[in-house]
Amino acid sequence: MPTPSLFSILDRVLRGDYVRQEQLATGRIEVPTSRLIALGLLLGGLYGFGVGSYALFRGADQAWLQALTAALKVPLLFLLTLLVTFPSLYVFAALQRLPLDLRNLLRLLLVAILVHLTILASLAPVFAFFAASTKSYAFMLLLNVACFAVGGMLGLGVLRRATIAMFAPPLPPTLPPTAPSNAIPDSPGSSDGGEAVANVATTARQRLQASEQARTVLRVWCLVYGIVGAQMGWLLRPFLGAPDLPFTLFRPREDSVFIGVMRAIGQLLGR
Repeated sequence: MPTPSLFSILDRVLRGDYVRQEQLATGRIEVPTSRLIALGLLLGGLYGFGVGSYALFRGADQAWLQALTAALKVPLLFLLTLLVTFPSLYVFAALQRLPLDLRNLLRLLLVAILVHLTILASLAPVFAFFAASTKSYAFMLLLNVACFAVGGMLGLGVLRRATIAMFAPPLPPTLPPTAPSNAIPDSPGSSDGGEAVANVATTARQRLQASEQARTVLRVWCLVYGIVGAQMGWLLRPFLGAPDLPFTLFRPREDSVFIGVMRAIGQLLGR
């Protein structure tokens, strides 16, 4: 079977083909892991260069080098965040008895990350436009945070839909021909029909309960993923490159990402 092209895989990811119930029910996500990683590196690099374009438009120190390092740091950000958070996701998934093994769970997470990166790459021209038309470093910093937040919510929504699909009732088989209208109905004393209805209702309740528990655990993991990703980005800064500072590969460690965001909001409102 020929290997699908990167564009066809990306199109199927965006259309949700890899998180459909009929595929997740088999416990396998039929997409090459290497292709997902290659797409992630490409899309992350595109957005990173868009972020680094701020240094180009503002004439920062070694602007081209800043843009190139930003193009490398965005994929590195997602890779390091994945390495830190994936073990906890696997443990949570095993506790909830999700029908995915280690490899297919990794593919599911890569699909969600790829949606996030695709949103970011699509916003790269918008970011470059504002980089060329504004001088406010605080505004561009907050715009970068907003882009990551929007992409993250849409990407993690893929995991939520996948969890719902895993615990959804099995797809109904093809129904047999309708019985003749003169068929003899069940006798009033027969309990087979009632027991069948009760079993179906019990199974439905169990699936609903399992789905709610899995989604609760997933929300907790998504919170952990978001906090780790935000702090990882803070450790890997600078991405934009402040025009009044010399180029450096990494800034000294100080405060946290949340204090940095609050400081940027204060600077923006103060102007």
